[in-house]
Amino acid sequence: MNLSELIMARRSIRKCNALPVEQELVIELLRDAARLQPALDAGAWRVVYAGTPESSKQLVDYMLAQITQSKLGKLIPGKLLDVMKRRFTEIPAHVIVLSAQGTDRLTSDRNFAAVCGMMQSFQLLGWERGLGMIWDTESIIQNESFFKGIGIREDERFVGILHLGYFDKAPRGRKRTPAERKWTIWEGSTI
Repeated sequence: MNLSELIMARRSIRKCNALPVEQELVIELLRDAARLQPALDAGAWRVVYAGTPESSKQLVDYMLAQITQSKLGKLIPGKLLDVMKRRFTEIPAHVIVLSAQGTDRLTSDRNFAAVCGMMQSFQLLGWERGLGMIWDTESIIQNESFFKGIGIREDERFVGILHLGYFDKAPRGRKRTPAERKWTIWEGSTI
């Protein structure tokens, strides 16, 4: 499969089977993905890996803490929260990705962009190996207790969590917006 076909074929996978994801494979894919990002400095990123049932459960507790403590969360029935917890804890592995904050905004933004590119490459390389994932950046999980729980440092920025696992069936693709509909020609200043 060539790169264009790989990009078009990859899907976000929300439902994984129970096959474990080997930590060595995750490391290999991260190494390969980082090599594909020439702008990615070795010190510009870090990952936190949760690949055991115990670490997944603790991660899910950190993810759902803000929800359960909010006014809206107190209205969510306990059974629904249990379903959410079970859904996330059944995912075989989670890769939390962090980028380094630079000494200025431009450096921070460049680090963040390069790490996002690395994550996209990681997803494509994983897909080639039959590994599905979804990139999670939900704002509800981005809070102080979550960041403290995962061990984020003062000089780091949360990029996202890749929930990953093997899957039995890939979802059908959605219709994509043609590039021409995102195209604007700028003809100079209108001021």
